[in-house]
Amino acid sequence: MMKKCLLAVALLFPALAFAETSIGIVYPLKALQETTAVKSKMSALEKELAPDEEKLNKLGMEVQEIQAKMQKEAMTLSPEQQEEMSTKGQQKMIEIKSLQRKLQGRAQATEREVMEEMGPKFQQAISAVAKEKNLDLVINAQAAVYVGEEALDVTEAVSQQLNKMK
Repeated sequence: MMKKCLLAVALLFPALAFAETSIGIVYPLKALQETTAVKSKMSALEKELAPDEEKLNKLGMEVQEIQAKMQKEAMTLSPEQQEEMSTKGQQKMIEIKSLQRKLQGRAQATEREVMEEMGPKFQQAISAVAKEKNLDLVINAQAAVYVGEEALDVTEAVSQQLNKMK
């Protein structure tokens, strides 16, 4: 009889503990993007990359012009002229791909820098918000399969906490 009572209590205990658990969810990327530090870094990155993006757009337009000219004048161009235009277009495409890699690499480097700088602060901000709101658990909302109405979205509070931290 005593074993049955202990077993019943043991089976009910996790359910009772879970019922008392307060859960918060956070969207990490959104929380970070809303901070003044990340906004500042992104603005600086956009300014830094603007000339290369402009050059990329110009190269893309030049390639389109070459392709249009080749299609329009295909019958009147000599084989040498066609080869020359084709080579010119290929060179511009190589330049475009190189520039795209450069831009992507710089953006990824900035993202790594932000994560290295903000990662520890992000954890501290989550801890502070969890304590402030008496949460037992804060999970990444994107990793959750289901989030019920009981979960509290603390993304904005985490962003605000990060903005307070220096």
